[in-house]
Amino acid sequence: MRAAEEIFTDATSALGAYGYAPVPAERPGEYADPQPVPVPKWKQKRKQRKAKAERRPDVRPSEAREGSADARFDVPRPGGRLTGGRGTHVAARMAALLTVCVVALGTVGVLGYTAGKPSPVASGITAQESAKYRLTPFPVERAVAFADRYARLCANQNPEQAEQRRQALARLASSGVDTACGWDGKGTQVVASSVWSGYLEPIVEYPGHGYYVGIQVQLTTGAVRTLSVPVWVDDLPSGSGMRVVGDVGTVPQTRQGTPPEARDVRQVDSLLSEDLQGELFADFFSSWGASDSITLTRYVAPGASETARQGLRGVLQAPKVSDVRVLLPEGVSASDGHEWNVDDTTWAWVSVQWKVADARVTERYRVEVVLTGQGWFVRDIRAGVPDPQGGAAGS
Repeated sequence: MRAAEEIFTDATSALGAYGYAPVPAERPGEYADPQPVPVPKWKQKRKQRKAKAERRPDVRPSEAREGSADARFDVPRPGGRLTGGRGTHVAARMAALLTVCVVALGTVGVLGYTAGKPSPVASGITAQESAKYRLTPFPVERAVAFADRYARLCANQNPEQAEQRRQALARLASSGVDTACGWDGKGTQVVASSVWSGYLEPIVEYPGHGYYVGIQVQLTTGAVRTLSVPVWVDDLPSGSGMRVVGDVGTVPQTRQGTPPEARDVRQVDSLLSEDLQGELFADFFSSWGASDSITLTRYVAPGASETARQGLRGVLQAPKVSDVRVLLPEGVSASDGHEWNVDDTTWAWVSVQWKVADARVTERYRVEVVLTGQGWFVRDIRAGVPDPQGGAAGS
């Protein structure tokens, strides 16, 4: 240890008081200016930072501007909390972050709630188009049912039930409406049926909530009248709070036109019509009229419609097929001798006589048939057949 101290002392003496090693001069007995020993760069940077720090004024924490580079802050003990400006800054940042999260969650919630809902946009529909296509919030179906009830009470007239009729009409109408519905109490008439005629006209005095509703009434005498019943609705969305707000009147019947002849009527395969009348349709309609599901499987194709497989459940009985017309494909003439192939389908117009009580009625059907490897089978059946001739029937 002593030897190390002696070596350090000798080295210090050799460097001199300025930390430089003396450099011999060119002439004996003289020394040149001492040459500095290069200092490492990291030491130079350390000295520069130290000198810069010493030049700064001593700023107390209370005098320093909060958030500035010269501001001082206390370092808390382990487990303690920051106080002063730096702690407030951290709290503000956390609050801002929480606010952004809440806003983001709210936006996502609103988007999820409104997803799939149509946005309110202008329809661009004019008042004329709205009236033409009957685009209205008015509850038409409920108003028609209410008007039909009132019209039947009004058209049914019996002197022996006049008071009951008057009370029933009064319960449906407003205070100023004639509770006798215009009847003088004489004569008798009975309603056989009633139906909405399609007539619907706004009541100007009750905008949006009132409409004249046309009800077609047929009497047991065969006479037909269309009564215009003014109906008012209190609550449009629910259709509640209805009243008849005026007296009724009779409007003209709907004009009947003259239809032209049917176009593109397909020609008939006479030979196939005769074959299917006895081989397929006679047995099919017997099973179909009785809804005999077991025997129906012999005549309906796989995947047949629900109507073809369900049947009439005995409403009509004892069917007798009187006429069958199997239609050829479009553009094929009856004189072409058309040949049917497996998987071909076509429609047949079938006339069937049914027994109803003691009478027989004839109804017509459109039956779709398909050709399979085992023969023809029914795939669908629909009621009603068009009249190819058109025109107006004689009175």
